[in-house]
Amino acid sequence: MRNAIGENVVFSQWKGRPYMRSWVKPANPQTAKQTAHRAIMTKLVARYQSLSADADVKAEWNIEALPYVVSGFNIFVKWGRKSKISVSPSSGSAPLTVTITYTCGVPLDRAMLLQLKGSVWSIVLDVGQVEAGADKTKQITGLTADTYYWYLADKEVLKSGDSSPKAYQAITMWKPNTTTGVADECKCVVS
Repeated sequence: MRNAIGENVVFSQWKGRPYMRSWVKPANPQTAKQTAHRAIMTKLVARYQSLSADADVKAEWNIEALPYVVSGFNIFVKWGRKSKISVSPSSGSAPLTVTITYTCGVPLDRAMLLQLKGSVWSIVLDVGQVEAGADKTKQITGLTADTYYWYLADKEVLKSGDSSPKAYQAITMWKPNTTTGVADECKCVVS
């Protein structure tokens, strides 16, 4: 069966699996919180699409998702939605010390925190160093003049012959700003 029976029950399928649920009148209040979370979703989808343009990267994400019986896209977005990351301050003069605050949605046995400076990726926290729980912090000292980005990433997604860190391992660099309704980047500009 598919579709709704009156305004009581909805029957559908997801990935070939049938399910049923109660009918709920759709709501779209367009609050700042809702808009911020939609912005994160939009950014995660765009990031995955850019990464998966490489067939080998897409295959690696699909392999990563096999135990969960979903696609690489689904697991990428799921872990990205569960994660958030921010930096304070977001600008300053060199040498600068910043505090990264994160909530990691990637399983801890594969999670890492990456830094992108120019085109160079580096590992800030490797597997085993990323902490579970909300709003964990990591101080980074001595930043020189440049623009820095930080990402929560999956170390297990790695093409044959590559070594970490790689751009395609990085999942999210955003935190929903529920006041303004935007997705804030984990970015710092040092002058």
